[in-house]
Formats: sequence, C-alpha cells, structure tokens
Amino acid sequence: MRLSEQGDRDVGTEAGPVTAAVPDTGPQPDTTTATATTGATAKGVTAAAKSRAGTRRSGTGRRALRTVGLPALLLVVVATLWQFLPGLLGVKEFVLPPLSKVLAQFGSGSLLDQLWSNGLVTLKETLLGLLAGSAAGIVAGVLLGESSVVRATFYPYLVAFQSLPKIALAPLFVIWFGFGTTPKVLVAATLTFFPLLVNTMSGVMSVDRDRAQLFRSLSASRRQTWTKLLLPSALPSVLAGFEVATVLALLGAILGEFVSSQDGLGVLLQQQQTNYDTAGVFATLIVLAAMGVVLNQIVVQLRKWLVFW
Repeated sequence: MRLSEQGDRDVGTEAGPVTAAVPDTGPQPDTTTATATTGATAKGVTAAAKSRAGTRRSGTGRRALRTVGLPALLLVVVATLWQFLPGLLGVKEFVLPPLSKVLAQFGSGSLLDQLWSNGLVTLKETLLGLLAGSAAGIVAGVLLGESSVVRATFYPYLVAFQSLPKIALAPLFVIWFGFGTTPKVLVAATLTFFPLLVNTMSGVMSVDRDRAQLFRSLSASRRQTWTKLLLPSALPSVLAGFEVATVLALLGAILGEFVSSQDGLGVLLQQQQTNYDTAGVFATLIVLAAMGVVLNQIVVQLRKWLVFW
C-alpha cells in the first residue's frame, strides 16, 4: 500500500506541474493599430481646424485690404501727386498750391476757429434738411407706391419739380422766409426729397404679390401688413436712397449759404475766394469732403445694422 502511494507521488512529480486550461476567447484586438488610428484622426481634425482658422484669417485680411488698404494706398498716391506734380509742371501756387501748404492752413488758429463755428452751422442745416426731405420723400413714396391712381396723378408733377434748378429756388425761399436758417434747410430738403421718394416707391412696389395675397387671405391688419411685409421689403431701397440723400443734403446746405447767409462753410468759401486765398479754399473743401464721408459712412453702417437679412 505504501509502495503504491509512493509510486503515484513519483509519477506526478515527473509529469511536471498541472496547468489550468484557459478558454479561447477568439482573436484579440490590435491595440497598437487602434491607438495609431485614433492619433491620426486627432491630427486630421486639428489640421482641418487650423486650415479653417487660416482661411478665416486670410478672408479677414483680404477684406481689410479692400476696405482700408486700397483706399489708403489711393490717398497716398493722390497726396504725392498733389504735392509734387504742380511744381514739376510749373503751375503757380496761386492756381494750385501744394498739399503741404494746404495742410499748413489747419495750423492756423483763426482758420480752425472759423472752420469749427461755420462747420457746426452747415452741419445743423444739413441734418435738418435731411430729416425734413427724407420724411416727406418717404411719406410720398409710400402713397405713390401703394396706389396706382395717386402715382399716375402726382408723379409727373413731382418729376417736373425735380427738374427745376435748385439754385433758382433758393432766392424764392429767401423772399418767402427771410435770411435765417429756413431757406438753407429748404434747399437741402428739396435735394433730399426725390431720391427718398423714388426709392421708397420702388421698394413698396417690389413687394411680392403672392405674399401680399397671402396676408390678405389671412385677414392681416394694416399694422401687421406694414411691419411684417411692406417694411422689410422696402427698407433696403429706402436706406439706399437715404445713403445718397445725405450727400445731397450737404450740397443743398452749401448752395443755400451761397445765395443768402451770414455764416456757414459756404460763406467761408466765398470769403476765401474774395481774398484769393486758394490754400484756404482747399482746406475748407477738405473739411466739407470729410463731413460728407462721415455722414455717408454712418448711413452705411446703419444700413448694415438694420438690413441683416
């Protein structure tokens, strides 16, 4: 009995240790390949994001070049030609002074005071004329745009009025309203009126007929039709007319000052012309040009803000 047990122990020892069976779970995933694929995907996403960011920066740079760089370059070219070309061509300073002499006028305290005080007067007349003419033009444009009968009746006479030279109306305004601010405002308003009239009328008439019929079928109120249909359709045209009218209002104010006024940039121009101050005339014209650009850009930004669709 002991010999048998001893033999069994010897056999087990010689056979070596017993290993537990491990179940076969099939092929294992290649973790190295998966990690590499994930890394490549992340790099691709990062590269695409960088590419989009670079495209946005490139687009912003191109827009900045168009809106700022090119106008600035043109300004430098014009300023350089103005400075040196008259001397090269032998033009007398009395006829066309170099730019440096014109800019030197802004260093004169007396001229700066005159430009400031007279500029405020002209700006006031311009804004009042712009508001009055725009309001009248928008109201008339709405009436003519909504009714073909009103349009056929009044539009030919409005065109005839627009054909009249405004310089001929200015003396009449002086006779009727005196030498105050009113004649200049009226001249500015008459120049402002027609662009707003035509653009508003065109905007109202451009409303989609199917949409208008839909509003009528839904029994929309007058207010709903205006706020939801007519105004969004006409607003781009109205603001485009307003953009033109700002410059015309400034011209109208200057024109009225030429005819009858005691102050304003138009009066200052006449005084400088009488004194043969050519450099001063150009300095005043630069101020007028700057006023026109600023007013125009205000309307352009307003248009971008309001017309966002």
